[in-house]
Amino acid sequence: MSHESHAESRQALQDLRILDLSRWVAGEYATKMFADFGADVVKIEKPGTGSLTRSWGPFPGDVPDPERSALFLHLNTNKKSLALDLESDSDREVLLGLVETADAVVESFRPGHLEMLGLGPDVLQARNPRLVITRISAFGQTGPYRDREATGLVLQAAGGPMNATGGADRAPLRKPGLLEHYTIGRTAGEATMAGLFSARRTGGGSVIDVSGQEVLLAGADRRASYLVSAAYSGMNAPRGVRSPHRHGVTFTGPFRASDGFVMLYVTNQAFWNRLVDIVGEHDREFHSRYHGRETIVGTDREEFMDYVIEWFAVRPKVAIMERCEAARIPVTAYLDVSELLRHEHFRSRDAFVRGSHPVAGTLDYTGAPWRMANGFRLRHTAPTLDQHGPEIRESLTTAGGSE
Repeated sequence: MSHESHAESRQALQDLRILDLSRWVAGEYATKMFADFGADVVKIEKPGTGSLTRSWGPFPGDVPDPERSALFLHLNTNKKSLALDLESDSDREVLLGLVETADAVVESFRPGHLEMLGLGPDVLQARNPRLVITRISAFGQTGPYRDREATGLVLQAAGGPMNATGGADRAPLRKPGLLEHYTIGRTAGEATMAGLFSARRTGGGSVIDVSGQEVLLAGADRRASYLVSAAYSGMNAPRGVRSPHRHGVTFTGPFRASDGFVMLYVTNQAFWNRLVDIVGEHDREFHSRYHGRETIVGTDREEFMDYVIEWFAVRPKVAIMERCEAARIPVTAYLDVSELLRHEHFRSRDAFVRGSHPVAGTLDYTGAPWRMANGFRLRHTAPTLDQHGPEIRESLTTAGGSE
């Protein structure tokens, strides 16, 4: 059925139109959140090659295919694709025609690039004064770093205490995958929504400057708290502060199980005693030696760690997790993707949705990030390059001819 024909099927953001001029993860994730909740998101892509995420795998059989990139398929559900050459006068006019009907534009070009194309915020808002323009860049639209390039590794190092992440006796670690770009995208999406609320209230648009470095600096993942702590104490957080290298009964970290790993968080005396109860269940000497201890150092600690490591190593990760959770100790198993797809809890909650793509075929996609009435829906999978180009161009021609 048509979602326009039944009021009860309307999605929360169905009345919004968002133009996605981004070509990488942060911008595409920001607009994905709008698209999945009903917004009409038009993805503007470079003719011939499309978004950069189309060239980023994984691909089936490791054979690059712009229509089969798992990253692109994930980030662009429910969007439309329109290929435009923004160096072409006629294609720029197509974009400006869309701007007149849009609520927001999200872009991630280098600072100053839109202006160089003759599409700066002043030009866009001259066509639509209520337009919200969200600009994502590594270091912001102003400042001495504005023209610098940055990979995810650079942003994590420059935007947060990567020096405090990892083992105390090893090099700093970055968060895995593309996590920093998703974090930046989530913030850009929230900022865009704030701009839309402002536009509805005041009748005027806004230009939002999202610096990746500043997003990570202000993030809740220890960065802001470490910054405040350093401001008060003058001391940087030491590496390993949240790891097994920390002295005392409080320790956290990954432990190898017989079939993978578990993550252990023993952060207070109660958790410590419960863990000793389980690990020392059949070893009275171990139990009496460590139960109730407030701190262990030196040989005591080394022998404790050796014993616990051996205990974990011979048991399956899910069995460890279930045993510890039953004892009210925060322990979780590291699940790989195939295990997540089969997981009984996720399956019972319909955490995955199945969608068919004309090239990539039928696949499972992650579903709703949160549940609400008229919320998430997989209306269609990611578009093929310029799939909606003829339709959108025709609609603009028809609208122009009727005025």
